[in-house]
Amino acid sequence: MTQQEAGSELAHTLRGEWPFTSRDAELHLVTALLGPTNGHPTGPRGAVVVAPAGVGKTRLLREVRWWAESRGLVTSSVIATRAASRTPYGAVLHLLPEGAADQPDPAAWHGSFSAQLRSEGRRTVVLVDDAHHLDQASAALLLQLSLDGVAIPVVTVRRGESVPDPVTALWKEDLALRVDLQPLSTTEMGGLIRRALGGPVSDRTVARLTAVSGGNVLYARELVMAAAERGSLKVRDGVWMWDEEVVLAPRLVDAVWARLEALDPAQRHALAAVAIGEPLPLSVAEALASTEVLSGLEELGLVHVDDSDARGVLRLGHPLYGEVLVARIGSIGRRRMVGALAEAFDAADPREAEASRVRIVTWRLDAGRTQSRETLLDAAVRANQVFAHPLAARLAQAALEAGDADPAGRAPVVIELGRALVGCNRAEEALPLLTEVEDAVLASADPQLVDDYVEVRFRAKYYGLGHGEEVEALLDRVGGGARAPEGGDSTPSRAERLAPYRASIVLGRGRPREALDIVEPLLDRSDISPLHRMMALEIAGEALGELGLHRQAEGVWDRLRQFPVGATARASGAAAEADLQAVFSGMLDGRMTDVLPALTRVHAAMSDSPDVINRGLACLGLGRALLHVGRLAQARAVLLDAVEDFRKVDLGESLAWSLTLLSQTAAVSHRVDRARRRWEEAAAARRGTAPAWQAADVVMAEVWLKVAEGDRTAAAAIALAGAEQYPQLELARAGLLHLACRLGERGAEVTTSLRRIADRAECAYPTLLADHADAMRADDRRALEEVAERFAERGLIPLAVEAAGQSAHAHRAVGSADGARRMTGRAQILARQIDGGAAQTLAPQEPVIGLSRREHEVAALAAAGMSNADIAQRLVVSVRTVESHLYQVFAKLGITTRSDLEKYLPPSAGPP
Repeated sequence: MTQQEAGSELAHTLRGEWPFTSRDAELHLVTALLGPTNGHPTGPRGAVVVAPAGVGKTRLLREVRWWAESRGLVTSSVIATRAASRTPYGAVLHLLPEGAADQPDPAAWHGSFSAQLRSEGRRTVVLVDDAHHLDQASAALLLQLSLDGVAIPVVTVRRGESVPDPVTALWKEDLALRVDLQPLSTTEMGGLIRRALGGPVSDRTVARLTAVSGGNVLYARELVMAAAERGSLKVRDGVWMWDEEVVLAPRLVDAVWARLEALDPAQRHALAAVAIGEPLPLSVAEALASTEVLSGLEELGLVHVDDSDARGVLRLGHPLYGEVLVARIGSIGRRRMVGALAEAFDAADPREAEASRVRIVTWRLDAGRTQSRETLLDAAVRANQVFAHPLAARLAQAALEAGDADPAGRAPVVIELGRALVGCNRAEEALPLLTEVEDAVLASADPQLVDDYVEVRFRAKYYGLGHGEEVEALLDRVGGGARAPEGGDSTPSRAERLAPYRASIVLGRGRPREALDIVEPLLDRSDISPLHRMMALEIAGEALGELGLHRQAEGVWDRLRQFPVGATARASGAAAEADLQAVFSGMLDGRMTDVLPALTRVHAAMSDSPDVINRGLACLGLGRALLHVGRLAQARAVLLDAVEDFRKVDLGESLAWSLTLLSQTAAVSHRVDRARRRWEEAAAARRGTAPAWQAADVVMAEVWLKVAEGDRTAAAAIALAGAEQYPQLELARAGLLHLACRLGERGAEVTTSLRRIADRAECAYPTLLADHADAMRADDRRALEEVAERFAERGLIPLAVEAAGQSAHAHRAVGSADGARRMTGRAQILARQIDGGAAQTLAPQEPVIGLSRREHEVAALAAAGMSNADIAQRLVVSVRTVESHLYQVFAKLGITTRSDLEKYLPPSAGPP
């Protein structure tokens, strides 16, 4: 079956009924109003459900009908339509009692309906969908039947529509409860989509589908079906992922257009202006459309005013309105509209024009207007600063075409174009352009031009392509080339300005101490450029983190967080860089209970960031942390998002890094084929110059792949060799030595090396690893027991399970049956917190403790604090029986007090 055929089949399946989720509270609220009142109603009977189109009010009404019928209640259904509203009683004619058509007036009609319903001896639940379309007569009948007490109304109304007065009276007169349905939240939408697709869905896919659909179930359903049919929504490594392409399939367009087709030309023109210019300042909107038109759009819920920035801007009422409307007006209509928007912004408040400079220049470019090279270059610089690199590349290319061919004049534009191309993962395209202007740049008397050139060339050559030696040659040329005088003695020399680049290369080769020596003299220099000061801080923070000198690193990270945002093109990412360094260092220190919540917050904050690199690193960091705490399914989903980011922009071989972590995740899950496939993908993505800080994860992944393949001897050898590869990467080296020890390499040399690292570090994790290694070497059951709890306190549950299992094994080896049973129970409890349980660890497998179902019930109640007498009463047994069961439990678990039950009672295995 081809991908297209598979997508079509999935889309066909998804056209069926979707699960009813996230409306349980509303369903309970409505159905609670339909129950018996013993003839004494004390409040509203029935409900009026008010909601925007597509959020699930019709489905809720259907669920109410099924609930009512399942309990023997009489129901009558009415579907109101715009066509039927032209005929009096048009919506309810199918309910007309026999002979009622001969009645001479409305009062008689109403009486006939009431008599018919009353003759059935019980109230009828009258369910009306889209009651805003009821004609006045049908609405009046519904109100009368409710007042007569013969009907319980449950009706739906579309928010923003004009509603007949009798329907409004239902909730105003307390005959029915008004229930407002809101669009689904991201969490609720995630639950719905996961159930509809029948499997895990990446968090980013859920977040983007929620944002694009606006929490609207109908739109989300059409988006998912269209994306599945196109193949932009598919399963990768068992996780559903969407490439975020909004496919405007006919069903989706029709669903959205139903809200827009009644607009007059002036309203459509104004809505299109908001769609293209969003967020559109009110002052600009009022220059393009009348206040009456804008107010009408607001009343219809098609636009809303956002006052969050105190200036007032118009935004679309739903994200898809813009997608559909812009597609409808076509290329020519859009060209005319963007030209009008540019003029309107220029005529507005100068502050508005300045704040929207990039958009104005882009609109003029789209409209075919002539602009100066300086204007286009300025816009390209601004676009790069907010990570809009594809747009920056387009603007810079237009600036090149607008200027002269002189290399000196072209250099600033080429540099900005090169920066944009690197940001678009097109470093190879940037290099020839940069080479063309190198001589002109090096001959320039402008140090800022030289600095900008080196920074872009460095990112392209080193981070983009990994050509470290060629970058060093570039630095030698720049540092030793002919140049104009650079000022007085206080001006940094060109060599000092190049120092951060040299330090970055040294750090990437795994020599953080040398890198620190290079940048430390620059940290407090106020005369160096903001770019070089920021680079020096980044390198210092990373080096200190890798060396385990975290107290010193904290001071550097604080300085990065306080770095002025507009100081240099990259400054807007300084705070995010500091946060990522801090959490990665926290992971090296094994502080997962602190790191995981912090990483979760960073990941959430970065989810919509245009900074693809730091967004991908946030995913990578969270996935790496989830891997280490044993939550493998979540780790896989987040790492897949990282892979998608780094396929767009891969600087510093981050794509290979994320693929490597995916390989390790699969290997720990014992999915050997998948692990091998991801390992090979990672190897193909490497350019041979991956930064050294990734080396430990590469070695870890290879070790776990060997373990999954059943070759622990080779795995231990790989871990030891990896630990010796980069002797200055203290914390990474400690992790690999510890892994080798877990795999059986427990000689004095390994444990001594671990202890030396622990003595040098400013963090506690290396000491814990050394203590574990010593305890494993000595087979010290008490020390292993203590180490297990220390791992658990840090959130490192797989290691805690492993140490607890080792302790149980050591207890058994010396004949301590009680200790063996106690620690086996502890390992089983801890293993519940990780995917796959103890199979995820390297621990020896201990026999499962066999408690009977009744023993487990008694022990669980005792662990909850109940007395023997209370337990006996709860389970309807004697106190003596409870005591006997607890005696057996204590003996099987190897414990002596009730207080130990919470810690050592293993999970129930179900019926014996």
